[in-house]
Amino acid sequence: MSLSIIPLVIGIILFYMGRVQLGALRAEGRHVKAAGVILTLPATITLVLLNFFIPVAFGRDFDAAMVAIGFVTLLEVVGILAAISLAYLLIADPPGAPHLPGILGQLQDEARKNRPDDAPRRVKTVTIPTPASVRPLVTRENFPSVMDLKQAARYLRVSEADILRLIEEGKLAASRDNFSYKIARSQLDELR
Repeated sequence: MSLSIIPLVIGIILFYMGRVQLGALRAEGRHVKAAGVILTLPATITLVLLNFFIPVAFGRDFDAAMVAIGFVTLLEVVGILAAISLAYLLIADPPGAPHLPGILGQLQDEARKNRPDDAPRRVKTVTIPTPASVRPLVTRENFPSVMDLKQAARYLRVSEADILRLIEEGKLAASRDNFSYKIARSQLDELR
């Protein structure tokens, strides 16, 4: 019961007030009251199980009652997490949130319909880099007349493994300098 006291108190306040304002998040209506009821459920169910069901079901068997209390506590934690998640979905309605089933979905739709267009929504802006923004466009003039494996791969816009394969198959002439290859730009131009 002690675990679910905070959600219980918050749920009662939300149900009584019917609105919430927390920073940029503002919500009002039946969906807020429903979120309040959802937050009170773990404490209510735990109270019923601990005070009525377990004493009746297990009577004087102390060991079995302790196992049942441990199981109820585990269920309480799972219930609290589920209740907080559902209440968040109902109140905040984040972008990309799933549509809830049944009456909760109807309340979610009602809240979306009644929300003013200028209501602040938490939208995360993601910038996806395009290939042009990842590296500067390399022109043929920027390459030296003799290149290493990496430069040759960029010049032909293929992988280094492809360049190595072409050298090993004898399709691309290259000289070996210590542990690397040197490839003439003219050889790469002929290959193209």
